[in-house]
This record gives sequence, C-alpha cells and structure tokens, in this order.
Amino acid sequence: MQPRIVVTRHRPWLRAWIIGGGTCLIAVAAWALYSYTRASTVSDFERAQLEVEQLREERRSLTRDLRAARERVAELEQQAAYIQQSQDIDTQACSAVRDSMTQAQAEASELREQLAFYRGIVEPEQSRAGVRIYEFKLSAGAQPGRYRFDLVLIQSVRHEQRVAGRIQVNLVGRGSKGDARYPLHDLITDDSTRNLLFSLKYFEEFAGEFQLPGAFKPTRIEVTLVPDENGAPNVEESYDWDRLTGGTGGQ
Repeated sequence: MQPRIVVTRHRPWLRAWIIGGGTCLIAVAAWALYSYTRASTVSDFERAQLEVEQLREERRSLTRDLRAARERVAELEQQAAYIQQSQDIDTQACSAVRDSMTQAQAEASELREQLAFYRGIVEPEQSRAGVRIYEFKLSAGAQPGRYRFDLVLIQSVRHEQRVAGRIQVNLVGRGSKGDARYPLHDLITDDSTRNLLFSLKYFEEFAGEFQLPGAFKPTRIEVTLVPDENGAPNVEESYDWDRLTGGTGGQ
C-alpha cells in the first residue's frame, strides 16, 4: 500500500491573527465587565450612602422629637403637681372653713341655749312661775335598755328665796301584763342620784342612768316637782318617749 500524501496550505499569519483577535475580544469583554461592575458598584454605593444619610436625618429628627416630648412631659408633670398641690390646699382650706363653720354653728347654738336659759330666769313674765322644769332630756346608754337622763330646774331671779322639794319621775307604758308604771328611783343604777331632791335659788341640774325592765315598753315620762313650802303648787310635765329618744323605742 502506498502512503497518502496530504498537502496543506501554510498560513502562519492566520494563527497569529486568531490569537490576537481572541485576545482583543477577551480584553474588550473584560473591560466591559469591569465597567459594568464598577458602574453597578458605584450606583449601589451611592444609593447606600443616600439611605444612610436619610436614616441619620430621621434619627436626628426623632432625637429632636424625643427631646421635645420629654420636655413637654416634664412640663406637664410640673403642671399636674402644681394643680394637685392647689387642689390639696383648696381641700384643706375648705375643710378648715367647714370645721370652723360647724364649730361656730355649735357655739352659736350653745349660746342660744344659754341665752334662752338665762332669759327664762330673768324675764318678768316668768317671775310668777316659781320653780319650773327648764329641760328634760334622754340619751341612749352603752347597754340595751339603759338610758341617761338630764334634768334642769330654774327659778326666776325675782324670787330671792331658796326653794326646796322633791322630784317624782314616773315611766308610763306597757308591760307583759298590760299598762305599767315604774318610779324612776326604782330603776336608777347610780345610788348617788336615787333620791331626787332639789334645793335651788336660780337653777339646779340633775343627771343619772336607769335601766328599763325587760318586757316594759315606755310611752311617756311624767315629771312632778313637789315643793316643801306649804301651799306651793306642784309642777307637772309629761314627755313623749319617742320624742325624747328620737323614735328609737324602749328595749
């Protein structure tokens, strides 16, 4: 078999041209890629810088708003403290005024009572009345069925002589067996006031405590002054139990 002979055209410049062209293409592509990457990077950096600046500005704005809000809160707290202090002062002042008014009213009432008391002693129209009952009061005691009584007798100043006698007090009401009557001296718990004897020139006061019987329901109290002087009339007064006790009843 005879060998085959291949004849090829020798072109040394073509290889150099291909290598050079490929190198140029690679260089152009690399430059294009670099330019694109650089442009993108610069754009992203500028955008990031802009966002950072915006965030910084927002932070500064929020800081200013926060500082202003804190100052406003402090101002409002001061105003609230001032208002509260003013209210406390007003409340204390009103309370002091109310207490003063209450005290003044109580003093005025007491003075009116004293004035009425002394007027009853010195007024001319009362000069012929002799000894009489000025006041009889009841108040509930510490235990059920126990009461305190206060009795005031007066005589006109025109009567300069001392008058003496005894006091009869009876509790009238209903018991377990019907109508009942109890002398006060049998119910008094304090022996020092058991014997109610008066001896006065102008006025005299009596006070003591008594205990109601278990099933007794009083309806009234009868008070009688019996002077020792011969011919002197007795003085009698009757008091409704509910009026004396304010409607609280007996037991």
